[in-house]
Amino acid sequence: MTFRPRRGNYITQRRGRYYYRRMVPKSHQELFGKKVIMIPLRGGNDAEREKEAHAVAARHDAIFQAEVVDDPANYSARPIDTAIMYADDSELTFYREGQFVQPKKFAVSHDPAMIRQAREGGYFAMSEKEYALQRTLDEHILEYADADNDDRRTIADMKAERIAEQIEKEATSVASETVLSVLDPWRANRKQAPTTWKKHNQYAHEFADLHTDLPLAEVKKRHVVEYVEHCQKMTYRSEPISPGSIAKRLDSIKALFAYAVSADLISFSPAQGVKPPRDTRPKTSQSWKSFEKTEIQSLITTATNLWSSRRASRNPGRRDDLVTALHCLIWTGARPEEICQLRREDVDLSRKAIIITNDASDDDARARMVKNDRSTREIPIHSLLLPILSEHIRLSNAPLLFPSFEPQATKSELKAAKDSGLPVEIKGRYARPISREWTDYLREKIVPGEPRKVLYSLRHSWAAESRRTGMPEFVRNAIMGHADDNPHAARYGNDADWLEEKRQHLERMVCA
Repeated sequence: MTFRPRRGNYITQRRGRYYYRRMVPKSHQELFGKKVIMIPLRGGNDAEREKEAHAVAARHDAIFQAEVVDDPANYSARPIDTAIMYADDSELTFYREGQFVQPKKFAVSHDPAMIRQAREGGYFAMSEKEYALQRTLDEHILEYADADNDDRRTIADMKAERIAEQIEKEATSVASETVLSVLDPWRANRKQAPTTWKKHNQYAHEFADLHTDLPLAEVKKRHVVEYVEHCQKMTYRSEPISPGSIAKRLDSIKALFAYAVSADLISFSPAQGVKPPRDTRPKTSQSWKSFEKTEIQSLITTATNLWSSRRASRNPGRRDDLVTALHCLIWTGARPEEICQLRREDVDLSRKAIIITNDASDDDARARMVKNDRSTREIPIHSLLLPILSEHIRLSNAPLLFPSFEPQATKSELKAAKDSGLPVEIKGRYARPISREWTDYLREKIVPGEPRKVLYSLRHSWAAESRRTGMPEFVRNAIMGHADDNPHAARYGNDADWLEEKRQHLERMVCA
């Protein structure tokens, strides 16, 4: 089809300014990289602007009338001779960051990790796609040199400019860490607890499975939005996962990109501003449900009878560990993992306090871990818990308060340590034994058909009892390890007076 320019001067006015505006023919849109050309006009009056627009229009008419032989959209599909190539004595010229260079050695690969490794080794490394674009750029440079008129030179120059833009984009994309490759440096930097990291790792792989393992620089907001929409279609036990579970997944993805921004891997988080679906359930249905006091009393009786009736030949200390840990969960309001990982030295009987900490210990067991910095605290020992805890300590000499709960290394953890040459990293939970007791034996005896009542519900029950007795919010938060914006909380430190004030409120509670 022959190109025929329309009549007119292509001048338009926007907000008091004058522009040259022109639609680009479909056949040339790839060449220009746009569908509409908008150029500000500098003329001070109508005659000057019309003359300026006429000159630009004449140049465009010549370009539009010339045939575009090659389609830039097909450049990335051109094959190269080999999928992985290293050249140590090269005479080829490459374009990068606005200039041409002639490296002595270059590398080409389809694997982003191999490209990053080659760059660290001093190679001018690139993807297969970039290598094809580099060679196409050479062709257009020769085409420009061989052009016999200004129009052909202009077209060759525009083609080369478009290819140069694609080269820069591809080079930046490949150099970027990907969603999955950034996981290791993220963990090394942030040192998340094993349970937290397990979720981060799971959700990052879900994201990568949905979109492929995209370079961080290529992830857009729409990818995060699509992931949230994808999560809304997930099910657990034949039921859609809750809005809270989707929010946790989104929080992990946001944390990943927040780290990437802080490490200068990307300039802006694509997850910023993305929100999880609104949770329309009643507030009482959005969390675990507290136990009734009669249910806690039944739990103590049923669990003690069950554990006492077992043969203790395989693990003689397990019964005492389970019983004492259960009472600690009922009377302290602490998280199950915080209680089950306690060392003997964390229980100060002289001050009647339990210390929740993540300090290093001399034993060889898996290290203590807490949810966050606010979780380190002192919890007064209730007078009804004190004799139970004192007797348990008297009967045991192990460094761990509950030695039968100690997690053991799995085969995969042992293999990972052997392959890497690093110490074994045990990720198992200290609370797993008592959690399995609840799930496998106690749930149906205590609260049949009530899935929202779990072992963690003892923490909710403690909080409910503390409210019933009138405990101030900042005291409750200090004992439970929650954040507190109450200005009065700042007056208190970890001294004895503060411990005693917490104890006065705690002693009013009747948890069982």
